[in-house]
Amino acid sequence: MKTFLWHCKAKGQILIESGRARRNERGAIDIGGILLMGIGMIFLAVGFIIYPIIMTSTDTLLAYECTDNSTVDAAYFTGFTPIVGITPLLVLVGFLSAAVFSMYLGVKIMKGGEGGTKLNLGTMLLLALSMIFIAIGLIILPVVLDAICDVLTPGISSSYTGLLPILRVTPLLVLISFVAGAVVSGFFGIKKLTG
Repeated sequence: MKTFLWHCKAKGQILIESGRARRNERGAIDIGGILLMGIGMIFLAVGFIIYPIIMTSTDTLLAYECTDNSTVDAAYFTGFTPIVGITPLLVLVGFLSAAVFSMYLGVKIMKGGEGGTKLNLGTMLLLALSMIFIAIGLIILPVVLDAICDVLTPGISSSYTGLLPILRVTPLLVLISFVAGAVVSGFFGIKKLTG
């Protein structure tokens, strides 16, 4: 019994000393959690800033008509109009989900959950690239359409086997590649940031 009481007294003394040692400790703020929540807000802001520009760009693409060849318009290109029509929705959902995901991870880190942040230039560039890919894709598509129109205007020789179907699907492939590039770079940017 004496041994048991001695152990209890010793444990009590250890707890008292531990409490005295921690009395002077201050709470720490995890800058990584704040950074992630800030990035989430940036995604929201940029999403709503860029959205009217995206709507104007997609309206222009849907109304495209070749000046030198009246048969070539947006509907002429295989699968182009449905993908252009859904692009604003994809962009909006992408920015909103990136914002919510970033804020969720920021709150999780702030609460002391698993994970941390690694702030380096490469990670921030990946996040910026996700926004740049969308902008470049919408800027370059009218150039692609005009270039294809220039090729189609004099007519394509029958010697070029399979060229016409490839030219008709090229704008769709260009748009999908830029949207996929934006999704992949944004995903890996957030994933690398959360470590």
